[in-house]
Amino acid sequence: MSKRWMQPMAVVPAILCGLTLTSAYPHSSQAGHIATQVERSSWTESSLSWVNRQTCRWLSNCEATISSGKDSLYPNSYPNQQTPLSQNEHHHSPDVSSFWTSGLETPETWSKEEHLSRKIPQYVYDYTPYVHLFSGEQFWPCDIAEHLVHTSPYANYTLVRSMENDRTLDNLDELNQFGHFAYLQSEDNVEERPDWLGGSSNIPRGPEELYGKRSDRGKPSDRLQERGGHSSAPAVLIVVPKEDGVVDAFWFYFYSYNLGNKVFNIRFGNHVGDWEHSMVRFRNGTPEAVYISEHGAGDAYAYHAIEKYGKRPVIYSATGTHAVYATPGSHPYVLPWGLLHDQTDKGPLWDPNLNHHAYVYNYTSRHLKSSAQTPYAPVSWFNFGGHWGDKIYPPSDKRQYQFWGQYHYVSGPMGPRYKNLGRKKVCQRMQAQCIIKHWLGDEGGSEDGEKRLPGENVEEPETTE
Repeated sequence: MSKRWMQPMAVVPAILCGLTLTSAYPHSSQAGHIATQVERSSWTESSLSWVNRQTCRWLSNCEATISSGKDSLYPNSYPNQQTPLSQNEHHHSPDVSSFWTSGLETPETWSKEEHLSRKIPQYVYDYTPYVHLFSGEQFWPCDIAEHLVHTSPYANYTLVRSMENDRTLDNLDELNQFGHFAYLQSEDNVEERPDWLGGSSNIPRGPEELYGKRSDRGKPSDRLQERGGHSSAPAVLIVVPKEDGVVDAFWFYFYSYNLGNKVFNIRFGNHVGDWEHSMVRFRNGTPEAVYISEHGAGDAYAYHAIEKYGKRPVIYSATGTHAVYATPGSHPYVLPWGLLHDQTDKGPLWDPNLNHHAYVYNYTSRHLKSSAQTPYAPVSWFNFGGHWGDKIYPPSDKRQYQFWGQYHYVSGPMGPRYKNLGRKKVCQRMQAQCIIKHWLGDEGGSEDGEKRLPGENVEEPETTE
């Protein structure tokens, strides 16, 4: 056989091997990975295709069983299609306007010490990352309160009727009786792309809108407050004090839908619900490093290396998957030759400072408290131990397909409490080596990564003759 034919043939095993490796991509936590796997062989047997059943059985490990016996408590049902919300006459959407102020705290009774322990340091806000969303994004930031209105609680594939019409951010942890088998399933068929799934009403103003033609030259931070960066979807800030003067400030970003990437024009990894995050590590009030999440792994950068507008870090959210990167452009991962990649650019600039809910977390007691800045914010949603989206669709669902263990639709993610908030290293994964990068490649800017805000025109210094 000629070498010309042998080379293309050698590519196939490499691609298949890479596809197998991506099975860890949709779920970073061990709990999430286990709960996504299939509990019983009936899941595989539900497929109408004999070829699909055999492929799933012999190549995709679809019959992996859960070690817990809880799955037997929840009988499975496999509807081919979810009923769109508009066809459900009995559904009554609760008013979400009060969801974020439904916490049970009474700040007027706090002692001075208690108040101080809940106060977010000003330096956390001074170094909040800006987020560039992708200019062609279809699924924008969303509000988890609004997300609850359009989802129903399920234990695996069975509706939890006791909470069907009574779920808020302050009682979501009642679903913990079902452990990791609890899911918030979309009440709409996601392939019909309901408006709430896309979050288009939450698009912040893009960088080109931040600065108009104005004669005044106020401070960049003031002008940013006035002219853009605000999203109707609130971010979540969780501040974690640690030993030796270390404070980690986690910013969580929620999207109601994750649109997976394509390989050979076949899309894999769609799921309802999507949590991403960044973290700035401070030591004695000074920023040391920035961590950004990427498909369960993520990267860590020294603060001096990261791109900045003023002194605030700048990060980039990839189209569809919302994975976070430190630079705009194409970002290949897992597969060779860029077959699988994310795309980022300088699209709408999101400033989480302008709309967020803040908390303080004790990582030793694993106790979350609302901050002095947002004292009435509820905490029960944080303790929810299930998934923020649908369970992986069974093979009998006509929206589902798979190839070599990779699925068109996978299970939704678990929440912020599973992002290793008590980490000692900057990186999320405890068992992996944590490399803190001191460079951004060929990106422009000064040695410390500082750049001007988009559209900011800085006068040249005057010279004397």
